[in-house]
Amino acid sequence: MKLPILSRLRSAGSSGEVASKADGERYTLSAEIPGLRPGKPLWRINLELHSEPQGDGERLHLRAHWQANFASALAPALSAETPPVAESGTGSSSARLPAERVGQWLKRRLDNPLLRAIAEPLLRHDFNSWVELRASTADLADGAGALMPETDRLKALGIEPKLSDAKNQAPMTQSWAGSAMGPRPGFAQVSLLQIDKRHLPPGLAALLGARPFQMAAAVINVVEEEEQPRR
Repeated sequence: MKLPILSRLRSAGSSGEVASKADGERYTLSAEIPGLRPGKPLWRINLELHSEPQGDGERLHLRAHWQANFASALAPALSAETPPVAESGTGSSSARLPAERVGQWLKRRLDNPLLRAIAEPLLRHDFNSWVELRASTADLADGAGALMPETDRLKALGIEPKLSDAKNQAPMTQSWAGSAMGPRPGFAQVSLLQIDKRHLPPGLAALLGARPFQMAAAVINVVEEEEQPRR
């Protein structure tokens, strides 16, 4: 069984970059909303997809990073009298215009006391989320547990995941949470997902026939708080 996600992205006319190589296909996509301070985008997403043959099936690897810098990029600019201008490599005013537009648009709407009161909690935090997903239609002896990403790094953080294999009915989902280790106060959450063919609904499993399927994913969410200066 194939996982023709990359081929569908190409046929759908995706604006990302798809490259075909001997070891499979790769798809990359990056996008961001420019910030109001140099080097600090308001919002950014990076996505990578890699599909490659594996045994008698195929393996898919997805990695994504989502970032929203509300505290470090947006809040200081909104408290200023005029929105700062993001730096531009060309130095032209036209290259800086998108950042100016973002700042002016946001500041006009947050001048409303009710909207600002609702937004205040968000403006004190920066958000980061990482997702790593691996799926395979090859016959893997250790099942979804063989696909679990970064297990050594998880153990270094004190996280001991219970991995699924052919003889072990490990939980489909596991989660840990605690304080984030960094210069700013915050918290981190790690969630793991393991799905083998036996976990699928009967109708979906029947569509696969005798072909195997397994998927593992790790999701890491980090929220950091930044104290705002008294006004």
